Parts: sequence; C-alpha cells; structure tokens
Amino acid sequence: MDAANSQAENELVAGRSCEGCTMCCKLLSIEILQKPRGVWCPHCNKKRGCTIYEERPIACRTFYCGYRRIADIDERWKPSQAKFLINYEAEHRRIAIHADAARPDAWRAAPYYGVIKEWARTAESQGGTVVVWAGPNVTVVSADKDWEMGALREDQYILPVDRRVAGGVAREYVAVEADDPRLGQR
Repeated sequence: MDAANSQAENELVAGRSCEGCTMCCKLLSIEILQKPRGVWCPHCNKKRGCTIYEERPIACRTFYCGYRRIADIDERWKPSQAKFLINYEAEHRRIAIHADAARPDAWRAAPYYGVIKEWARTAESQGGTVVVWAGPNVTVVSADKDWEMGALREDQYILPVDRRVAGGVAREYVAVEADDPRLGQR
C-alpha cells in the first residue's frame, strides 16, 4: 500500500464501505484510462466492481467519495442510493457533486438539497464553491441561487466574479478558458 492510499484510508468513516456501489466508476473521469465523465469504465463489472482492482490506477486507489469520508451524512447519501457522489477537490477549493445523467436532479431532492445549500453557504464564506456535474452540464450552488452554467468542457474553469451593486457586492459565476487572465488573480 502506498502512502497516499494509506492517508486516504485513515480519513474514512468507520463501518462504511463501497460494497454494492460502483457509481465512481461511471461518474468520474479517469485521465490515465481515457475514461470520460459519465461513462462506465470498461474495467467495471457493475455487480462485482473493478476487474483490474489489483492493478487499478492511483487515481482509483486513492479515491473515496464523500459518503465514505463525511461522518455527518447517513446511508441515504451512498452514491448507489442517492444517484450522485460527493468529492472535495482541494485544488479548486470546491465540493463537487457528480450526478448520474439518468437522474440529473437527484441532488435537489430532500434531504440532500438543504444540506448542499448549507455546504454552499459555508464554502462561500471560506472562498470556495459547490459545483454539481450532471454529465457535461454544470450548476454552481450558492447560498442564494443555483447558477445553471450549461455544458462545460473538462478544460474549462468556473470563475466567481464579484460586481458592485447598490448595498454591497453581488457574486456571479462565469465559465472561462484556461488562459483567461482572471484565473491568475485568484
């Protein structure tokens, strides 16, 4: 076992497992396997799991969804039941929710939506965001509004833009290309 996998395993909620769930094998992109987001991995047996488990890429070895890592959520949040998974993307300072395109609005149902809005409020206060991917379509969830961004490519970025309004500042979100100079100002 490598150090990265060992550290990830130390952060897991006791008593929770991936058993019966392969949603990460569909919802996430795996660059080294050239597997796009929202497509089943060719190495996934939906009933038994990974067919190359012992040789799976490091990205797969070290990934554990929010259900496995967040103690404050219950069994309803297991991706096989919720039809979405939660991931924290530290490099982007965001909570990413990856929804199954067959159930793109599953995250909007109770009890999920209220909790996700609270996460958005907290994330915004700390300079982060909550983003929902449903296939290529992206929604930025903020405390006050859900921003429907439409279809984005993997190489595009979501940029928060603050603009002055009467009584303060309003935050909006825009999709930008990787070479947008505003990305360097964050």
